[in-house]
Amino acid sequence: MKRGLWFVTGGDTIDSLLSFIIGWASNTQFNGGDDQEWQDFLDWLRDVKHEAPPEGWHVKYLRDCGGDHERAALKFLDFAAEFVALQRKTPSP
Repeated sequence: MKRGLWFVTGGDTIDSLLSFIIGWASNTQFNGGDDQEWQDFLDWLRDVKHEAPPEGWHVKYLRDCGGDHERAALKFLDFAAEFVALQRKTPSP
């Protein structure tokens, strides 16, 4: 059974995914956490994939996907999966 974006984020728009990520990152930071892998992902998205435009990835991906919120969210999640796969193949120094 396929579960929609709302199942995780409580909404069915790319903005709900963005809000979920901001909430998670804020919670991590405010509770003394430091997620270096998240920062490494953002750097990779910007420097390697060139997918960090000034208007925000969520705006670009929604535009790239013709206004389809689910496809825009999946585009972001595909990049995240690609990054994780690369990290698993390349041991950290």
